Amino acid sequence: MANMNAWDVAVLVAAAYVAAMALVRLMIRRRDRMLEEFREQLEAEKKRKQAKQREEAELARWGKRAA
Repeated sequence: MANMNAWDVAVLVAAAYVAAMALVRLMIRRRDRMLEEFREQLEAEKKRKQAKQREEAELARWGKRAA
């Protein structure tokens, strides 16, 4: 490191910057993908709960009519 001139340092800094930016972009893409998957799971769970509630309400309504 002691034998580095200004150009060597500049190239090293530029390479470090490019590497850091690439890593940040990859992490952001992964975060967005994970958030989308999580939102899809939440939506599916919400639909399942609503279907179950409708089914229970339907059963309760038919149960009252039969009684």
